[in-house]
Amino acid sequence: MKFDLEYVMNSALDGIFIVRNDGQMVLFNRACEELYGISRAEVVDKACWRLADFKNSWKTISNNGKEMPYGELASRKERMTLSHKNGKLVWVETIYTPIFDRESGELVYVMGVIKDITELKVIEEEKKNLLEQVGQMRRELESKYDFSTIVGRSPQILNALRLTAQVAGQNTTVMLVGESGTGKELLAKAIHYNSPRASKPFMALNCSAFPDTLIESELFGYEKGAFTGAEKSKPGKVQLAAGGTLFLDEVTEMSPPAQAKMLRVIQEREFEPLGSVKTQRADIRIVAATNRSLENLVKEGKFREDLYYRLFVYPIVIPPLRERREDLPEMVDYFLSKLNLEMGKKVVGIAPQALEILMNYSWPGNVRELQNVMERMMILSKGNRIEVEDLPKYLMGPPHRPNGGLSDPFPEGVPLDDFMRELESRVIVQTLKQCQFNKTKAASLLGLTRSTFRYKLSKISPETLGPPASRQ
Repeated sequence: MKFDLEYVMNSALDGIFIVRNDGQMVLFNRACEELYGISRAEVVDKACWRLADFKNSWKTISNNGKEMPYGELASRKERMTLSHKNGKLVWVETIYTPIFDRESGELVYVMGVIKDITELKVIEEEKKNLLEQVGQMRRELESKYDFSTIVGRSPQILNALRLTAQVAGQNTTVMLVGESGTGKELLAKAIHYNSPRASKPFMALNCSAFPDTLIESELFGYEKGAFTGAEKSKPGKVQLAAGGTLFLDEVTEMSPPAQAKMLRVIQEREFEPLGSVKTQRADIRIVAATNRSLENLVKEGKFREDLYYRLFVYPIVIPPLRERREDLPEMVDYFLSKLNLEMGKKVVGIAPQALEILMNYSWPGNVRELQNVMERMMILSKGNRIEVEDLPKYLMGPPHRPNGGLSDPFPEGVPLDDFMRELESRVIVQTLKQCQFNKTKAASLLGLTRSTFRYKLSKISPETLGPPASRQ
């Protein structure tokens, strides 16, 4: 029997030893000596130290009248590095387990098992490094979207920042109102990353980028077989934003069925993916944005009144760039510093004449257009500052007028929304012609995604673009 036990122990890959309570070695398998190069004397020294430790624990437990623990509850662990037979240092974990006499309850043996945990140690280090990287990324993300990145000292922008700071820590639904390119998504991210939900996802959906038939599946997801082509289930933005924030950009473009479902999400905090009969919880905060008048859309029957009241809980108006021109010099300096870091350049300023041209431009594309123009000028600049010749030619227009930079006076009796849509159409047509009808280039120049540009272009009458021959 003894021979069989020794044979089994010597076949084990882990080092196994047993030391009697008087310090005598009872068992010392081959792995201890051959794999880890540890001597019997070293094992006895370590085990005897553990013997004393176990004896003291046993006395304390006996004096308190408690039952003696066994197995993992009574074991002690110790990690160290040992030299493996292949010459490499390996991490091992030795588990010391006390063995008590059945009748007297006294400690009679200590068994030790030496396990190679090198791979586990590597995984632990990788996990630690990943957690540090995630923490660093989170800190960078939070700093990237704190309120200091929203540049400006004009009363309008300061009021918007004040309202944002007040609501960020709440769970309130927020409506951001402003023209395209004013920084609504940047403000939405600032709200999220300064809220208790900052550690959870921030999911954004541009409602104008999807046709009516797809907006619901993008929002709520779908189950396998929900419709033709649905070969597997797909989660929607509501599910992906669980615990975090869902940003609905251009929310006025949402289809009526999607509006009804979104109303249920806000009221009941639940939804159902397409093709599913199982209701899911919607633990999300909603931040919506629009560049149109929701009140007028409600009156025209194009937007649900009940959803309007649910979304318009806390409106924040973001002014267009032409209404806060005093912020432009500071914004130019901000983009110079930012782009210098990103592009590895050393442009330190802008010529006064060039800055005056920027100040006189109407900026229909707002901050997004300014950022794109700054990037283009940084690329073209050959010296350490931006000169007039570095500016795009289309900026060299007539000076702005008190009515906001429009060449024609504001027409009486025309709603502001209609007038702004007309102005936007004229800018798109002008830019498209300037780019020889290259849609990708025109979209980039205006700071729009290609899908958003195509959507806005589809709203413009083809006659406005001129005869087909001129579009080649």
